[in-house]
Amino acid sequence: MGHFGASRAVPPAIDALRRHLLSILVGTSAIWLLCVGVARAEDADIKKLQAEIQKIEARQKQEIEAMQAEILRLRKQRPPSIAATQPVSATPAVPTVPGQPAPAGVPAPALPPKVLMTYDRGYHFGFADATGSNTIELFGRLHIDTGGYFDYKPGPGTLDQKGLADGIDLRRARIGVVGNFMSDWHYAFVYDFGNTADSNNPNNAFANANSSSSPTTSTNYLAGVENAVITYNGFYRGAKYPVAFDFGVQDVLWTLDEATSSNDIMFMERSSSQVIATQFGGGDFRTALDVRSNNDRYWFGAFLTGPNSGALHTAGAACNTGAAAVTPGTPCVTSAQMTGLGPQLAFLTRGTYQIVQTPEATLHLGFNYANLFMPRVGPNEMAIQLYDRPELRVDPTYFLNTGIIPATGGQVFGVEAAASWHNFFVQGEYYHYMIATRAGVPTAPGNYQGGVSGPTLNFDGGYVEASYSFGGKRVYDKSRGAYTGVIPVAPLAPGYGGWGALELAGRFSIVNLNSPYLTTATLGPAYTAPGVITGGTNTYGGGMQTAYGVGLNWYPNLNMRFMLDYEHVVIDNPAVYGGPNYRGATIDWIAARSQLVF
Repeated sequence: MGHFGASRAVPPAIDALRRHLLSILVGTSAIWLLCVGVARAEDADIKKLQAEIQKIEARQKQEIEAMQAEILRLRKQRPPSIAATQPVSATPAVPTVPGQPAPAGVPAPALPPKVLMTYDRGYHFGFADATGSNTIELFGRLHIDTGGYFDYKPGPGTLDQKGLADGIDLRRARIGVVGNFMSDWHYAFVYDFGNTADSNNPNNAFANANSSSSPTTSTNYLAGVENAVITYNGFYRGAKYPVAFDFGVQDVLWTLDEATSSNDIMFMERSSSQVIATQFGGGDFRTALDVRSNNDRYWFGAFLTGPNSGALHTAGAACNTGAAAVTPGTPCVTSAQMTGLGPQLAFLTRGTYQIVQTPEATLHLGFNYANLFMPRVGPNEMAIQLYDRPELRVDPTYFLNTGIIPATGGQVFGVEAAASWHNFFVQGEYYHYMIATRAGVPTAPGNYQGGVSGPTLNFDGGYVEASYSFGGKRVYDKSRGAYTGVIPVAPLAPGYGGWGALELAGRFSIVNLNSPYLTTATLGPAYTAPGVITGGTNTYGGGMQTAYGVGLNWYPNLNMRFMLDYEHVVIDNPAVYGGPNYRGATIDWIAARSQLVF
């Protein structure tokens, strides 16, 4: 019998349990201390961990792209299907019943094509072969505008005192096909049935300057092939050499607003300053050869451009010896008397960089340069003409118009900037236009190619626009070096239950085509045209336009948009010069657009 306080042997099982409990206690304490230490970690340590995670994600992205490139390479190298290797039989083909095996001796059919549903500024559908290397997809764009000029106040010297015409304009009606060939080649053919551009013959307005009709009414529009382009982008596979080449008729991605699709621009029309910049060899419907490169941050492109798809590519119908003017209407006797100017040619380049690129914020900067080294107006005139309407295409009246300026060339220097913060977005561009003029020689009319260098004309223009969106936001599109339209978070579509997105927008734009140098005294008496002062040293007036606009855009889903715009436009022209004596005008207009793309 034991005594109180005497030591007692502990059974082995209890001792082991005690040791386990002690280990658990120590381990729990260590884990708790570790959690406390992690919870109290400094922000610098957290940032280091986040940086490591980002590095891992970047490596994984590169590995995925490399594997995708390897898959494409293996697909190209795999042997042809059984059907492709069978010799051609002289016996008629045996029909097969869907869902049943082919009869004995008949090769199995190749894999069926796939139906595609892809997104490129709106969903569109098409077909691909079994490998996915060859595709064809239907493309369409429909922009229907309606608008009116409810407050038009022409100046006392403005010829058009009757007012501007309200109405409906089929602004764009494009249909075509796009796709890939052998993975590395991309093609597009798009035809436009709408009134898709400013008149390609604005001078017919001045031919009726003394008539009772609007002095700038034009019915000759540039509708036709908007896109007929082939692209080689095989170097992008695996992103080892991010370079692509385009050649054909295309939309030249020069200037930030032009690189933004017409489906995505903030207002119904781009600013007049941007439209005038593209008249130095940019814009859509343009024949061009280019090389471009981009990654997630930078975008760069260089373009050699020619005339529009509907313009004359050769000149030679007009007679001109170059030393003496030939009487207008007289047939050319020798080939030496042909003008032989050839097509318009220009060099353009654009570069951009995303200084900030996060899901919450972006900051975009870029530059633009154009050198129109072979300018052409019409079939045989070595000249430049700058013009635009008051940022709406319903009525075809031009108030901004320099007339035809005899020139040896022209240049544009531009800068672009954009920024976003959550649902707020702002972008703007500034352009400086330069035209190297020439004086007409000899003094007799008819010589549009000769002459000595005249003064250099300098014009300026720019715009800034901003928006705030509800239910979506604009995002950066690295393939174009520009931004998309508002992408709804909850589209108005089956299965989503949303209403889309709204965008409130505002814009200020200005362009000044007035210059103190362009007169017939400096260009020579052989040249007279609307916009050129007949002698003297008064200011030349191509016009100065200032516009203030607001807009409301509703994006029900990725394929539809409805727009409502209002603008107050002020055009200021000098009081006295040759040709139609515009004194400017004040215009208020309101317009709406219904848009469907696929």
